Amino acid sequence: MKTVNKNIFGLLIVTAVAFTACKKDNDNDVDPEVLQSEILANIGDNVCTASYIDMDAKAGELQTSVNTLVVTTNDANLEDARKKWKAMRSTWEQTESWLFGPVEANNIDPRIDTWPVDFNQLDAILTGQDVLNDTYVDALEDELKGFHPIEYLLWGKNGNKEATDFTVREKEYLKALTQNLIKLTKEVKDTWLNGYNVQFKTAGAGSTEFSTKQEAFQQVVDAMAGICGEVADAKIKEPFDAADPSKEESPFAKNSFTDFQNNIKGIMLIYQGKFAKDGKGLEDLVRQYNLSLDGEIKAKHAAALAALEAFGTKPFGEAITTDHTKVQNAIDKIDELAELLDGKLRNFVLKYTK
Repeated sequence: MKTVNKNIFGLLIVTAVAFTACKKDNDNDVDPEVLQSEILANIGDNVCTASYIDMDAKAGELQTSVNTLVVTTNDANLEDARKKWKAMRSTWEQTESWLFGPVEANNIDPRIDTWPVDFNQLDAILTGQDVLNDTYVDALEDELKGFHPIEYLLWGKNGNKEATDFTVREKEYLKALTQNLIKLTKEVKDTWLNGYNVQFKTAGAGSTEFSTKQEAFQQVVDAMAGICGEVADAKIKEPFDAADPSKEESPFAKNSFTDFQNNIKGIMLIYQGKFAKDGKGLEDLVRQYNLSLDGEIKAKHAAALAALEAFGTKPFGEAITTDHTKVQNAIDKIDELAELLDGKLRNFVLKYTK
């Protein structure tokens, strides 16, 4: 009798486990249309819009710090302004992995981040007599406004500027540049908040910008692959091939490798849908149909990031003339990631979205 009861009890356990396993599998069967909508909503809200809100807030912090520096020009305030510039720059460089929508259509990118800086024109402004304000800065050529002229003023051409080196004219220009930066970050933030976010989230369901979800997903993939191309070919390869440190992106602050790393980190942020908080991203769609591709993307991404981190604290301008093998390896690893994103991931999106 005990034996019979034991067998029956065991059978009940097996049956219950089997039922639970089947139920779990069924719960994981997500409606593809629903999942795609959730991914686009999360990317729109918690990646793109959230990042521009963050950048706008950090621009405000930079402006406050700059205003303090202008009034009380000491080394402590100069260092604080530099930290605020780097904090804002970190967010901006990550957002370059989703460089689409208003930031592209309204030419925010060239107005905020054109490089290299034209020293001759910068010096002409600093020795000129024009009133330096937001209106004046807004009318300048792109290479004379945005992040890098601010960087130039905060660090100096050789990266060793001290507070006592500032002229009155430099402080006026710095204040005007920062005010213009506020204007640009507010513009892109407001455009996302006041309509583009909805256009992106309702792709294929009433959006006038995206007639299908697939168009929105393709735009995401284009941006992910595109930043790889910009980092490998423009930001690294051009100065490397020319052996010319003056062509690097952030030479005054010695921030170029940090810029590149943030560009590449941004790719994984939008792939996983996690900037403000962790949510659904392309990762969730890929993992539902192709775990192998998901693993390959993460491996290639990790390799590209590791290749950039391998330089440690060495400035990029120095590395391009002393670490040829490491620089070429970084280019190669980023190119491999770009090829994967532009090839297999693009084909995946074409197959599994509509």
